[in-house]
Amino acid sequence: MRDWDKVVGGRLALLSLEERERREVIAELAGHLEEIYEASRHTGDSDDEAIRCALLQVENWDKLQRQIHVARRKENAMNARASRLWLPSLLTLAASFITLVAFGFLGLPPGPLGSRPHHEEWSSHLIGGIIGGRHVVNEYTIWLMALPLIGALGADLSRRAGGTRREIIVSGVFPAVAWLTIAIIVLSYAASLGYRDGISHMHTAGVLEVVTAPVGPVGLITVLVLIPGGCLLLGVLVYYAMAKRWTKSVA
Repeated sequence: MRDWDKVVGGRLALLSLEERERREVIAELAGHLEEIYEASRHTGDSDDEAIRCALLQVENWDKLQRQIHVARRKENAMNARASRLWLPSLLTLAASFITLVAFGFLGLPPGPLGSRPHHEEWSSHLIGGIIGGRHVVNEYTIWLMALPLIGALGADLSRRAGGTRREIIVSGVFPAVAWLTIAIIVLSYAASLGYRDGISHMHTAGVLEVVTAPVGPVGLITVLVLIPGGCLLLGVLVYYAMAKRWTKSVA
């Protein structure tokens, strides 16, 4: 019985991969060639003919080595980027959304995006007592207090996975990027409604006001992107500074 692992391993001797990956590639290809060999033997071919039939499945072993190496490098790069950037970013986004929804069920006063009496400006629900409003504590301000921790969480996950400084920052502030994308889509869609069938600019402004109520276009960007983004970034910077100091103290 021919040892196909040994046959394939000898022909892929120059394959520059980690030992575990190299064994996986060799085992997979060896299993495929062994299947070809067994099928050929069952059709009545001699042992030598079956071996030759199996080995003919690979026309150029050097070329195959290069192709495997390139494919594995791309796969490893994608996996590493996913663990350093995309997974922390998505977890941070999920945490920011879940906390926002959760605080909405606590019975707190509504934030700037919630309903309120017509005589009250949305800014009075934003930072409360700092700007003279009555709603010092509401679902939005509590959410803002949680965002630095969420930003630090995303930064920590990226850093532990070996992320670069840029990946660490992006992972922490990703929810603000996502909210910005949503805001742009909403504003663009609202603006496009007003230009259909020659509708006037006044109607366009009316559509924008309805879609972005109760804060308006500028307020929407402010409360969904700028302020949350600043809170997330604060958490990232504080975490990064503390992690850097801790690393130096350990070293």
